[in-house]
Amino acid sequence: MTLPISSVGASSAMGAANGAATNPSNTSNNSIASLSSNEFLQLLVTELTNQNPLSPMNPSAMVQQTSSLSMVQLLDSVSNELQSLQSQEGVVNASSLIGQTVSYTTAGGTQGSGVVSGVAMANGSLNLNIDGVAIPSAEVTAVGKTIGGASN
Repeated sequence: MTLPISSVGASSAMGAANGAATNPSNTSNNSIASLSSNEFLQLLVTELTNQNPLSPMNPSAMVQQTSSLSMVQLLDSVSNELQSLQSQEGVVNASSLIGQTVSYTTAGGTQGSGVVSGVAMANGSLNLNIDGVAIPSAEVTAVGKTIGGASN
């Protein structure tokens, strides 16, 4: 039995409504809106693979579902590109700190300061190289210019 994607949200909403009658804390967690993009794609692909493309149950629904699949893939691609651009922008912005004195407080509460000699991305985190130690940029608390070896 193949159900259109649009009915999944409705049946989930009905289930949530029935569950809400017996358990008020179980509200809309099962709705289609709570699906991740991968879960939505899996559901959509499963539905499409179980339909006969030459004789779909509802041709307009199949076209809509196919376009939804393309839209989700496109949005995923755009999201990945934006994350990449955001990383690159972070590196470019952090490179303006090279040669400047920064103060930082580590997650463990250790405070320090030093001159930034480089910038690098590691495991999705932007790190500043300060006196040979990689300090996450999120731990920087202050920035000052170094003039003749003294910081301001």
